Amino acid sequence: MHKKFLESDKILVIQYQEGEKKALVLLIEKWHKTFCNKAFWLTKDVDASKDIAQDTWNVIIIKLKDLKNPNSFGSWALRIVYSKSFDWLRAQKRIGAKQ
Repeated sequence: MHKKFLESDKILVIQYQEGEKKALVLLIEKWHKTFCNKAFWLTKDVDASKDIAQDTWNVIIIKLKDLKNPNSFGSWALRIVYSKSFDWLRAQKRIGAKQ
């Protein structure tokens, strides 16, 4: 990724950690579509990908204040998307196995 792109994430994360709520809105505007796209790429389910993106934001909102390296926001957040996507896939596999 471009350094300028990562630097803006770092600034937004620090601003949010310092209490600036608008920074979170800007992060959501910047990243939400990427989260949906990554989740869809894994699940091939539009509704699930939207739910996964929302669940990811819920985790981010809770844990962002404790993120020690603001430079790592993108990779950290995408790991949450991947983890939630794989959880969904495992749940679907269990549901399919029961039927």
